[in-house]
Amino acid sequence: MKKHFILLLSILTITTASYAQKEFKLAASSGRLSLNIPGVIIEGYNGKEIIFSIPKGENEVVDERAAGLRVINGSGYTDNTGLGIDVSRKGEEITVNSVTMERGAILTIRVPQNISVSFKNSSSINQAEIILKNLNSEINVSTSYDKVKLENNTGPMNIKTLYGSVDATFANDIKGPVSIVSVYGYVDVSLPSAAKANVKLSTSYGKLYAAEGLKIALDSNIEEQTDDNFNGVVNLSSNGKGITINGLGSKRGSGSINGKINGGGADFILKSSYKNVYLREK
Repeated sequence: MKKHFILLLSILTITTASYAQKEFKLAASSGRLSLNIPGVIIEGYNGKEIIFSIPKGENEVVDERAAGLRVINGSGYTDNTGLGIDVSRKGEEITVNSVTMERGAILTIRVPQNISVSFKNSSSINQAEIILKNLNSEINVSTSYDKVKLENNTGPMNIKTLYGSVDATFANDIKGPVSIVSVYGYVDVSLPSAAKANVKLSTSYGKLYAAEGLKIALDSNIEEQTDDNFNGVVNLSSNGKGITINGLGSKRGSGSINGKINGGGADFILKSSYKNVYLREK
């Protein structure tokens, strides 16, 4: 009796999970995934399919009149997945465009490790969060108004955001170059204490912060590292939580510095034009 109860419970769990989300799968183990959608969670995994999923709305109403038809929009895209997105393939390029994604719905994509990811969104209307984690291939992000979170990706990567902040945590296996730039948001990066990196930190109107444990060895020729309003002097002062790197005499802020962690390694560019840059020890 107990075994029958456990079996029934397992079946109900699987059925509930299937009912709770909608999925679309595409066979692919290499190439590039190019996304032009408001927001997304992308996670790398060891598989041979790109798996798109979205939660099924609790009060979702099925339009019986639309049976056998597909949703289209003014841009010419067609919902060919049932998830409110258009997915097309041309050679090694897989492109995803938004058609009629439900407001507040979060699209999750599981991506095989050999597929690179490119994300682009310049819309100020559909602001969302972009989360990329456990990816081992190249990442390119160009977005406006979106917050970007990077978790345990190896790189290389090029991240650019306007009016959005960037939070990034790296594992030990880092492949450069890594460039993370925000114009009106902060940049907050955590590195393992054993990471080997060449770092360039810069801000025009904010401050630069670094953990003492990372022991950044500044390049000897500091004058070449600074902007026009910077007097070539760098002051490293402990604040109890790390190190504040202040440009003395800078009219605009902290300027920029170049340095090495653990003798140097992967190239890191961390830049915020109007906010602070934080470099932490993981």
